[in-house]
Amino acid sequence: MKNEERRKYRGITTFLQRKLMIETYLETHNINQSCRKAGVAINTFRRWYPRYLESGLEGIKKPKSHINKQLERIEEKFKNRIIELKKKHPLWGRRTIASVIFNENNGKKIISPSGVQKILERASLWKKEKKK
Repeated sequence: MKNEERRKYRGITTFLQRKLMIETYLETHNINQSCRKAGVAINTFRRWYPRYLESGLEGIKKPKSHINKQLERIEEKFKNRIIELKKKHPLWGRRTIASVIFNENNGKKIISPSGVQKILERASLWKKEKKK
């Protein structure tokens, strides 16, 4: 595949793009055409169309704090364990702590490294890096 033929990452879709994609699909029943017109990937259609069917236009509005909702699903014992590990091993990073949690739970993925970071940020145990 030539470089100019490769698709570029387009970033996060907006509500207007998702709305245009759904409206076009409802008119044409053609997924490719609706995605092309809205400037989104087909996987975006696959992600958002079921939400539209379930909740209408409200369903395709992106929740503002989806990460916070994911963290609420993490049990308190895991949150406490993450904080305990960071206090005991201050040089450990988010990947190491996520790996320890993974190993302690017989290879069951409980939380991602970014989830660990969010929990540590909330507990004021993670220094946010300044962007250069």
